[in-house]
Amino acid sequence: MKIVIIVFFSLLLCGCNYNIEAIEESNYHEEILTYYGVLIIPKINMYLGFYDENNKNNDVNKNVMLINTNIKNTYLLAAHSGTGKLAYFNDLRYLDIGDEIILKFNNKENHYIVSSIRNEVKNGKISIKMEENQVILTTCNQIKKGYQLIAEGNLVN
Repeated sequence: MKIVIIVFFSLLLCGCNYNIEAIEESNYHEEILTYYGVLIIPKINMYLGFYDENNKNNDVNKNVMLINTNIKNTYLLAAHSGTGKLAYFNDLRYLDIGDEIILKFNNKENHYIVSSIRNEVKNGKISIKMEENQVILTTCNQIKKGYQLIAEGNLVN
């Protein structure tokens, strides 16, 4: 039996159409142990592992990508959306302000509440607030072509 692992986000500089690799069930738990953390969004049944910034698998063309913001306790995650096996953030468009986002890593669990959902012209860069204690998720907008969808959340615990 194969289990499909859906992993991280991306800035989508290389397009949005990729395919998800299946991992044998016997290797499933081993793969989870190599992740730096896990992104959980209960509303859209998302449970995705992500790698440390220095890991070779921390690549938008392989997984959800953790991007260094140089801001204390602020995490930027990017992934593809659309069709195919790397469309890890395809359901981000269903988020609403007030929804919960959870990041688990380093034996702790951080809870965030979505405070902003916006679009920016897709040019390889996004604007972020220079504030601590936030999570930022971004992917290409599948409804409004040529734009990045950006969901921002503030730490609540």
